[in-house]
Amino acid sequence: MTTFSIVIVPAKRLANGKHRIRIAVAHHSQTRYITTPFLLDSKSQLRNGKVVRHAYADQINRILNRQLNEYTLILSTLPYAEGLTCTEIIRYILQTKEKEGISFSRFAGEFLKSMENNEQVKSYKLYKSALKHFFSLFGESLLLKQINPRHIRQYREELKRKALSDTTVRIYLTLMKVMLNHAVKMGYVRYAIHPFAACKLPAARIRELDLTVEEVKRIRDAHLTDRHLITVRDIFMLSYYLEGINLRDLLDCRFADGGTVLKYARHKTRRSKSGENETVFSIQPEARTLIERYRSPDGRLAFEGNTIYNKVYSLVYRYMKKVARLAGVSSNVSFYSARKSFVQHGYDLGIQIETIEYCIGHSMKANRPVCNYLRIMQRHADAAMRKIFDALL
Repeated sequence: MTTFSIVIVPAKRLANGKHRIRIAVAHHSQTRYITTPFLLDSKSQLRNGKVVRHAYADQINRILNRQLNEYTLILSTLPYAEGLTCTEIIRYILQTKEKEGISFSRFAGEFLKSMENNEQVKSYKLYKSALKHFFSLFGESLLLKQINPRHIRQYREELKRKALSDTTVRIYLTLMKVMLNHAVKMGYVRYAIHPFAACKLPAARIRELDLTVEEVKRIRDAHLTDRHLITVRDIFMLSYYLEGINLRDLLDCRFADGGTVLKYARHKTRRSKSGENETVFSIQPEARTLIERYRSPDGRLAFEGNTIYNKVYSLVYRYMKKVARLAGVSSNVSFYSARKSFVQHGYDLGIQIETIEYCIGHSMKANRPVCNYLRIMQRHADAAMRKIFDALL
């Protein structure tokens, strides 16, 4: 059992003759000390763990008692305390206290640093924008543990006052919630009432980006002469032919010479998705033709000499709508339309939702009991792809 007590250590008297108040931590017949900032002129000014005959005795005693209570509470969250040494107990307490005293700006900086290292460029920029609005409202000195529902309510009101769209407001609030949940998960803070407890996020607007079968055929068969337009059309169709694969995942893949199977885990969920997180399917002839056109010696796809996500994304962003217009497609089109269209076409053909989820790398929803009995495999994905692509003939 670990005990705490307020003491001074006569043998550690300071050079000026004063005594520093310390908190003694006794654990497994060992005693170690945590120093405090308080000094006493004489050891007689501490009696039974209480400061006496001192001008600020009451204030010092209140602070020390609060520290003892905090240390006791922190220790209660450590389930394996009996297996640690006294020094390890103190290290855990001080590290936890340091986390709880961290400013939100410092925590956010550490959070963003990890994203930067993982090359999550688009997400990084969105988080930066969300934080910029938050810090412009509250400054950067606000402690992580001080954030409460009032701050989130004011933040939301500020975003709306700036006439940001509901979609943008929802994204920024969601990103803030992700950061605070991560802070709780990693032990930086404990909230009695979560800051988002009273916050209702704006409803997500469903993006109507899926195309009809006829519209996809028009894009596929469009007569294009400009090199950029042809490349962007091929990237779009390749996403469709590879089960709606996202651009980052497409650029991460390595395609072997003559390879017939693609296996990959989505960049978006590979670190958070538990269990089997790989999608495996046969590369259909439609996709193989395009892959061979752009495959570089190392197996990566290079579009106009580029394999870097930002550059390829920029190319697609600049020319995708022009490709659609020249193909006679008036619907709203983006690169994401390939993924949306693959899913919609599969659903319209009567393909099981569970199979479509597997194809696009989504987890089957646990709230559907039938999923406990199903196992979607490559052969199901291959059959689904062939059924969808045959509809384009």
